[in-house]
Amino acid sequence: MSVINAQIVDYTREPGYRQHTGFYLSMSVGPNFASINSEVPGYYDLTFKGTGAQFDVKIGGAVKENLILHATLTSSAMSGPKITSDGISEKTSNDISLGEAMFGAGLTYYIMPSNFFLSGSVGLGNFTLIEGNNANSISTDRGFSMQLKIGKEWWVSKRWGLGIAMTYGTTNLTNSPGGGMEERMSSDNVRILFNATLN
Repeated sequence: MSVINAQIVDYTREPGYRQHTGFYLSMSVGPNFASINSEVPGYYDLTFKGTGAQFDVKIGGAVKENLILHATLTSSAMSGPKITSDGISEKTSNDISLGEAMFGAGLTYYIMPSNFFLSGSVGLGNFTLIEGNNANSISTDRGFSMQLKIGKEWWVSKRWGLGIAMTYGTTNLTNSPGGGMEERMSSDNVRILFNATLN
């Protein structure tokens, strides 16, 4: 007769188990509520408003437990925005979309054991106006851009967390469209995102 000894492995004792250490990858997607202002003093002052999709990805690593240093890439677009000028608003065609993107760096800090997190990123951003199937697109110069983010995650495996987050983002720049004009552009973005993180 043989005796089989069952060994129970306690994964909670493994280094890195449900800890914010080492490699970090975070991805978010969700709706974006945007307002973008475009002004050339003496010529026009336009405000674009609408709802679109937002995606952001952060990749980096922990400088110490719960504190993450990462690169940040964000991208959003709204189709058929409503344009307001001189108090008059008009809905544009859904073939027209206005995008905003940022590439930068930031820090994320996790408050444990609740797994709430706070994040901030700064970088360079720009806007892109697209008409049709990318047949006609115009991109602006780049300028200062930032994102603030707060959220909560729940562990679903040893290293994966899923959660929700809210962000505020803005881009401010001066564009040179030609003809000696200087176009001032700024945005306000509020986003509600689904978050997935590998850490």
